[in-house]
Formats: sequence, C-alpha cells, structure tokens
Amino acid sequence: MIDSLIPQIEGLQSQGAVVLLKWDGERTRARCTVVVTRQETDYVWRRDCDDIASTLAEALAEYKAKHDH
Repeated sequence: MIDSLIPQIEGLQSQGAVVLLKWDGERTRARCTVVVTRQETDYVWRRDCDDIASTLAEALAEYKAKHDH
C-alpha cells in the first residue's frame, strides 16, 4: 500500500515538506513512526503506530486538509 502513496509523498516534497517513516526494532509496541513537517509553516505531524501504511495515509490526508485551501 505504501507504493500507492509515493506520488502523494512526492507532492508534499515539492511543497517543501519532509516525510519520515521509521521502523523501530527496539520497541515491542507502536514499532513504527510517521512524521510530516513543513518548516515554513511550523507544521508538525507525528504518530507512533503498528500499521505504518494506514498511519501514513492518515498523515497525508491531514496534511492535505491543512494545506490545500
């Protein structure tokens, strides 16, 4: 599912956003982290999760709602 989100991630990149995806083998719960930032607007979205694909989709949707006016 993450592959289908690549065009949206690239769209955020073109707007100056940074997208980080992290898989953390040291944790036993919420082993993944999704972070989206955009420095010029002080926008920060971060969530620890177990399902990185659905959390990434949520992050992209919230970013779009905030920045596509």
